Amino acid sequence: METLSACLLSLGILCSSGTAAAAQPSESAAVPASAPAATSAVAEKPAPATRSASAVLASVQSFYDGTKDFQANFKQTYVHPVYATRTVTRGTMLLKKPGMMVWDYDGAGDPDFYVDGDNMWVVEHDTRQVVSQKVDKNANLAGAMKFLFGGQKLIKEFKVRLASETLVRRYGIPGHTVIELKPKVKDAHYKTLLLVVDDGSGRVNAFVVRNRDNSINHFELSHTKLNLGLKKSAFRYKVPGGYVETKE
Repeated sequence: METLSACLLSLGILCSSGTAAAAQPSESAAVPASAPAATSAVAEKPAPATRSASAVLASVQSFYDGTKDFQANFKQTYVHPVYATRTVTRGTMLLKKPGMMVWDYDGAGDPDFYVDGDNMWVVEHDTRQVVSQKVDKNANLAGAMKFLFGGQKLIKEFKVRLASETLVRRYGIPGHTVIELKPKVKDAHYKTLLLVVDDGSGRVNAFVVRNRDNSINHFELSHTKLNLGLKKSAFRYKVPGGYVETKE
């Protein structure tokens, strides 16, 4: 089993089935082991586009460099081809620079995640347990979602290309360009990242994490609100009565 910290450092979205609770479902259904979402597109043709992949990535960089905080609703679809499962969860996410995040899942049995830049908490409501630990300042806290924080010089950290026609058909949104990012330094958890980028603003309205165990996490963001002046206190978690906290 992966450690809690390994899963949380990728915001729970890179954990294999049965490791951290972030991959557990609010809605669940079996899918064939050959589900299309797990198909590799390495040899496929890129989709036609009017802008280069690097120009699209630069627009993403510019958008999030100008964002201090934001709030959005999310839908997370997790597909694991080995276990032939597909799970769907929903909730609200908050982000504030530097390194603060909240993932508040709607389901009563789904865990929530809080990171205040110094500490992180995983809250398991069904068992009334909270696991907390200090944040390693040298760790890659944002994992596959570092693009959300801006200031990362993404073109230096990722190889980028236009996504294949197959991936565009599967994950694309009208008025958006889909680009595929691969870390220049091999990541232990995920292989590639797809960004579905609004052509007008550079905002990422959906992203797909393709994990090393061949599982897929597809996040769709909606009702995004920018620069709300979110307080740091919104990212700190206070353990309520009746919950047991374990510190790692």
